[in-house]
Amino acid sequence: MMEFQKMRPALTLIELTLVIAIVGILSIIALERLFATRDDAKITTDIANMAACINDAGMYYTSYAQDLQEDDSDNCKKVKCFDITYGNGSGDFAVATNPNGADYCDRVDELGGHLAKIYHFHGTNVVLD
Repeated sequence: MMEFQKMRPALTLIELTLVIAIVGILSIIALERLFATRDDAKITTDIANMAACINDAGMYYTSYAQDLQEDDSDNCKKVKCFDITYGNGSGDFAVATNPNGADYCDRVDELGGHLAKIYHFHGTNVVLD
């Protein structure tokens, strides 16, 4: 006589569907956080590039007694979340935030707004407005 083996317990279709739904929801949450972290890194990099650009403008003026122009600094070329107005012989260098500069620039006022100023370079001094 044939003996039937007892089947081991397994997930039912409903349980399997529920597990897949939970994993899907958790992955959506994780991806949202991943994208937010990526955007935070991009805006932080942009703010650091802007700070380096301002530093370049000051060093350029004190070294050459000339205003920095767009092609004179690689740091300035990388900036997307700020609008830069280069000097025209006056020693001025203006920085304004641009929340529409890239898709991750929406918080630039909050995080990098302290850099938005007019910088006056004269001789070896920097005066801020």
